[in-house]
Amino acid sequence: MVLVRAFGWLLLALAVAALVYDGLTWVWSGAFRLVPLGELWGQLDPAALYALEKDPARGFFSSLGRWLLLPVLALPALPVFAVLGLLLLRLGQPRTREPKPVGFVLGARPPRRRRRGGGLS
Repeated sequence: MVLVRAFGWLLLALAVAALVYDGLTWVWSGAFRLVPLGELWGQLDPAALYALEKDPARGFFSSLGRWLLLPVLALPALPVFAVLGLLLLRLGQPRTREPKPVGFVLGARPPRRRRRGGGLS
């Protein structure tokens, strides 16, 4: 659970970094564009991306991988990181054992407090 939430926070941090990068490129170029995952990966490690895309003898990535990986690399990085991060944060939440009772009109009723020593004497 903790690792799932930590990875979710990491993905949200990557989404913020992608938002800053997109904003800076918007200021520099004058046109707003969401950077795709493949372009971002290509700027971080171009040799690994080139080896993954161009080498046809890589087993899984030879035929099926091209149908799956290349469309994913064309997706914008900001929404992908944000949606996956929020999904992992939601999945990593601790589960409650007992469901809370819900009232029909006004919702759950708080428990009554007993008075201490203020009786008639």
